[in-house]
Amino acid sequence: MRPRLAVAATSTALVLAASALAACTENTGEIDDSDSGGNQQFTSSIATDPKDSQGPAAEVPGAQSGGTLKLITEADFEHLDPQRTYTFNAMSIQQMFVRTLTVFKEDGKGNVLLVGDLATDAGKDVNSDCKTWEYTLKEGLKFEDGTPIKAADVAYGIARSFEETIDGGPTYLQEWLANNPTYNATYKGPYTSGSDTVPGLTVKDDRTLVFNFAEPHCDLPFALSLPTSVPVPKAQDTRTEYDRRVVASGPYKIKEYVKDTRLVLERNPHWDPNTDPLRHAYPDTIEVEIGPDDQAATERALAGQGADAGAVAWDEVPQALVNQVLSDSSLGDRVIRKSAPSVWYLTINNERIKDLKVRQAIAYAIDKQGILATQGGEAAGRLTHTLLADTTIGQTNYPNPYDGGPTGNPEKAKELLGGQKPKLVFMSRSTAFGQQTAPIVEQSLERAGFDVTVQYVDDHNPTARTRGNPYDIYLTNWAADWPSAVSTIPVLWDGRKLGPQGNSNVSYFNADDVNAEIDRVSKLPAGEAGPEWAKIDQMIMEKYCPVVPIYQDNTFLVTGPKVGGLIISEQFGSPVFYNTYLKP
Repeated sequence: MRPRLAVAATSTALVLAASALAACTENTGEIDDSDSGGNQQFTSSIATDPKDSQGPAAEVPGAQSGGTLKLITEADFEHLDPQRTYTFNAMSIQQMFVRTLTVFKEDGKGNVLLVGDLATDAGKDVNSDCKTWEYTLKEGLKFEDGTPIKAADVAYGIARSFEETIDGGPTYLQEWLANNPTYNATYKGPYTSGSDTVPGLTVKDDRTLVFNFAEPHCDLPFALSLPTSVPVPKAQDTRTEYDRRVVASGPYKIKEYVKDTRLVLERNPHWDPNTDPLRHAYPDTIEVEIGPDDQAATERALAGQGADAGAVAWDEVPQALVNQVLSDSSLGDRVIRKSAPSVWYLTINNERIKDLKVRQAIAYAIDKQGILATQGGEAAGRLTHTLLADTTIGQTNYPNPYDGGPTGNPEKAKELLGGQKPKLVFMSRSTAFGQQTAPIVEQSLERAGFDVTVQYVDDHNPTARTRGNPYDIYLTNWAADWPSAVSTIPVLWDGRKLGPQGNSNVSYFNADDVNAEIDRVSKLPAGEAGPEWAKIDQMIMEKYCPVVPIYQDNTFLVTGPKVGGLIISEQFGSPVFYNTYLKP
């Protein structure tokens, strides 16, 4: 899971630190990692020494080159186009073939350092006010065809992120540059506006970018680790088809991508490890096999036969195999377990379910424990009742007045409904996760007096993100992009950002008093904001109940016997592959 961090602003960087804690009810900058086998001390910071951003990355002990790393997953990536990417599995695999201005360098032991990736360092706060930032690209950076990567290529990628005809990616940088939650109200991107010039972003020369903001944004180094800052060569931009064939800047390039079937990566000969502080390219090939469900993938990794000896069951251990995996001591380090920063919600479409008492009744009714049990129970996560993950700075476990307990409170829900029998259309994923969890949601709501219709869909996330969709409730999850509520509360519950599609605020919640509090807290120094974000969390749940927090994830997966060096990212809470190699 991401470390719980205490933040202090300085003139050159945000410096963050975390230390071990036995137990707490408020996140004050400490961490309890008992879920993953005992307390550990975690540290995290933004690097101030340029040497930390230099390559090559330190060699992984025992690692060797060669072989094929196989990743088995049931569903295809929502997007591979970096400016449209906003899922952790896509960002994890993308790290192997594209690079960003900054990146989190991790060692798998809890030590996390934000460093320059394409950039020579994590950024220069020019006037020590977080309003003007300068980034200089390293020398020797090249695309997969050998063309030098220039500052204009990074700026063009950022320009694409404004484009109103494509959707899907994070919007922090766009909103900050535009100084407007409706970031493309004026500049609408290179295709629609016919210009590559982004307001507030200057290409000073071939290696230098300057960001100018109307308001301070001390979190910029974090935001630039997201794929918004991936360089894109304008001449090779195929617009919506860029999803199919992204031009590589990392150690691998796309050899083959067959939608819903497989993605194959091969080494990029023009990647220079001397410029890269993070990545290795140990396997000859990385192959993502798309289709097998979580049980089939786990069984194959456990058996470890043939090519599956080098396989990772990416979708984690299903409930049916949890006991088998946990009881098999011979698996050793092939079993990977770690707390994660992702929270699952039963999201209520507030534009359809406008009656607060109905939303409160839904919250009382839900059998949270039953939902978690389908995913492996305590091995898969822990029940929660707050909007913010416990890895977020300032998070507090306030008493939620509409929490029906682990298995729900149908009688209290019926009392609120007062004899009504509201109809609810529940959109569920068509994947194994959806097939497993939908019956629990349906049954717990029907016990409370609701009339529920379940509809299984393939394109769950894009549908949920489309305003005006015909569904009342759906299961969604969210993990902060860095350990601050800045990357949760404004993203998920600021209704001023709502557009026709690509919405992260999939509850379609909008309240003037909440928006005003978001504006107030957004202007506070980083070291003061954490507890104030927690107050907004409590305010949203107590006054509006727009979603039902269900559980916070654990990552729990197995690998084949030849997989070495796999780590779970503190940033993503999911596996990353830059240290992974194949054993003999």
